[in-house]
Amino acid sequence: MLKSIIHSYLNQNQESFHGAVLVSHQGEILYQEAFGLANRWYIPNAIDTRFRIGSVTKSITALGILKLVEAGQIHLDDHLVEYIPDFKRAGGITLTHLLNHTSGIGNITMQPDFTIQSLQRRSVDELVAWIRSLPMESGRPANFSYSNSGYILLGKIIETVTGLTYAEFLEQEIFGPAGMKDSVLESNLTLRNRASGYEMTAEGELRNASYIDMSNAYSAGGIVSTAPDLHLLNSALDEGRLLSGDTLAKLFAWDGQQPYRYGWNRARTGANRPMAFHHGGINGYTASYLKLLDQGTAVFVLSNVSTMLTSMLAGVIVNALEHEMG
Repeated sequence: MLKSIIHSYLNQNQESFHGAVLVSHQGEILYQEAFGLANRWYIPNAIDTRFRIGSVTKSITALGILKLVEAGQIHLDDHLVEYIPDFKRAGGITLTHLLNHTSGIGNITMQPDFTIQSLQRRSVDELVAWIRSLPMESGRPANFSYSNSGYILLGKIIETVTGLTYAEFLEQEIFGPAGMKDSVLESNLTLRNRASGYEMTAEGELRNASYIDMSNAYSAGGIVSTAPDLHLLNSALDEGRLLSGDTLAKLFAWDGQQPYRYGWNRARTGANRPMAFHHGGINGYTASYLKLLDQGTAVFVLSNVSTMLTSMLAGVIVNALEHEMG
């Protein structure tokens, strides 16, 4: 049933889908399938093809911060300057402000020169210095304003507290325990089974994605993963193998007032069910990770094309699941 709905939707769409889809329910895979091509050599995508997941990385960075909170190494109300002392304009900015995009720190990717500047390789400290030079969006922590800068700073905080690089921390504390063998923080090295990224022209044709040195994405958008690996992450989360039940409850709680908390968007589905989700997009790749919180159901859609079709397909799948499960 689900397969026919997905294929029917894609067949009706003028744009071809290239990527991988996986749907799970209470830890079991309901459906998985790969579509289209991984590169211009006509090598097809497979279910275990690796894709850049863009800002879905933020959900994983937030998970890392919450693990450190559980371990008593940091606290959510700690101030940014406790970990990055030379961030003089940080004022009363806390880790919660960074996690929830309410810090007021300027968004690095919205700067006019970001496209050019992101061609250069940068160390973590150079990224922090760049962010520190940006004007504040407001004089104090304020309303929601999406900021990649905040999540880069959270990655730096993880490194400062643990003495590990962010990549080492991911492997030791998240990827390893969850069994995610195909996930890694990208470092511009050649990666086995990673799809090439493409962008859509106004005429509907594919072209090679514009270049970005992935050091600039870091803990805000630099992870490469697969649909099965994200399923393993989701299972590890739901089974309490990465966070305690109390922390999970806090992570996914929503009072209807704050649409983004601790690395996840919150919303209600068409059937008024609670949903947590994150979309991602980065130079030639798009990703969607959706959780139906009261059903134990998750949807993963990854693509090696910069396209809205990825998130639209994820929404179609959620609607189909709700209709099927009642």
